[in-house]
Amino acid sequence: MTQAANSRRDDSKMMLGFIVRRCATELGHPPTPDEFATWANGKKSNQLCLFGKEISSSIAKVMFSQPGRMVSVSPEGLARIWKTHGG
Repeated sequence: MTQAANSRRDDSKMMLGFIVRRCATELGHPPTPDEFATWANGKKSNQLCLFGKEISSSIAKVMFSQPGRMVSVSPEGLARIWKTHGG
């Protein structure tokens, strides 16, 4: 049972570097912390927050320094990434 619960939690985790690259693809250039926060928060496209809650520019800056870190992404955020990028 614990393994199944862990499996479900792992399904909603992604490496930060992958998420930043997805943002860069949409923007056409590497994002600034402000641009990444706006993109992740879904403000430009009126979509749900990628991480389940809004992030600030200062949090985005910290995220840039940890590209290998696994982070939780909301189910809606995962759907947003895959829908937008055909994955």
